[in-house]
Amino acid sequence: MVETDVFISGAGLAGSIAALSYSKAGRNVIVADPFIYGDNPQVDYRTTAYLQPSKLFLEKLGIWEAIEDSAMPLEVMKIIDSSSVKNGDKIKSQKEFKSAEISDLPFGWNVKNSLMRAGLKSLIDQQSNCKLITNSSAIDLVCRDSMAYLKLSSGNTVKAKLVIAADGRNSILREKAGISVKTHRFGQKALAFAVTHSIPHKNISTEIHNSGGPFTLVPLPDYNGMPSSAIVWMENGEKAKNLMEMETKNFEREMTIRSCNILGPLKLASKRSLWPIISQITDRLYSQRLALIGEAAHVVPPIGAQGLNMSLADIKCLNDLDQKYPDQLGSLDTLKEYQKNRIFDIRQRVAGVSALNQISISSNKVIQNIRAFGLENFFQVTAIKHTTMKLGMGNK
Repeated sequence: MVETDVFISGAGLAGSIAALSYSKAGRNVIVADPFIYGDNPQVDYRTTAYLQPSKLFLEKLGIWEAIEDSAMPLEVMKIIDSSSVKNGDKIKSQKEFKSAEISDLPFGWNVKNSLMRAGLKSLIDQQSNCKLITNSSAIDLVCRDSMAYLKLSSGNTVKAKLVIAADGRNSILREKAGISVKTHRFGQKALAFAVTHSIPHKNISTEIHNSGGPFTLVPLPDYNGMPSSAIVWMENGEKAKNLMEMETKNFEREMTIRSCNILGPLKLASKRSLWPIISQITDRLYSQRLALIGEAAHVVPPIGAQGLNMSLADIKCLNDLDQKYPDQLGSLDTLKEYQKNRIFDIRQRVAGVSALNQISISSNKVIQNIRAFGLENFFQVTAIKHTTMKLGMGNK
């Protein structure tokens, strides 16, 4: 049996960042991940926008410098409504939100998930007190007052003071701990891919709303000498599947129409990947010797860059508690404080993003008109606009 301070199940973005946060604080860490790096058949073409609080936290951990040269600043967020327009290829209403109105910094910085994962793997390898075990996952958990005991799929066992479940929306450790979860399925899927285009994006991130869900373009660095963007295209499941299987030329025509041609003709610059859209939240964030983070605790549709930024807030909270109570790692009192500090914000954001997605999906003309009216008039009130922008960036 191997003994450690912290055991983390899952070495995705959240799990890897959590591992580095504890190892850099002097804790011995073991991370188990079911994938073999460099041999994962499901390539992730998604990107993540790291909002201001997340960037500051990653800088503190010494992570940001590993990817900052590839990070694209997001200085303007544009929201477009193209509903109730024939073919959905014309703009009905639009509004721009400029970070300069509330901050000297951009709203966030967009980074390819594949680049961030590679950077995190390299940093973990450099930490003498952090061990990554690939092709292995936690399959059973027994917790006692002073320690937790884990069985891995490899047959090995681990003893730890604190266990962190970063094993995703179908978390095995969450199930073993008996923590219930509420899931809402929207009947949507999201296509994720990268494109090039003739018109520069000017560091503007754009969400185009129509029935089926938003079509989001997020700036990337130039690719092969052409302006480039990452796209997340949310649609009902059947249509998304058809788009996934569509011949490239036809797909490029469809996505250019869906983009209202705001960046000119779009050309596919990567393969397409398909992801189910749900919202999910657990009834609590902890059990004896166990803390849930990331998608093991909460899942939201990819709107407003909330997903991973919520996960980083989870990790920062645990990091702060470890510094505040250095002799109580994994104790029930610290885990209850983690729950107290995070649960309201999580519930608020899951409910808010889910409601926005539900409104975005609607093909009801009345709801579409209300959405367009709200976009056109609600944010004319400067105080409301600025408060909403700050909440969206993760500021309280």
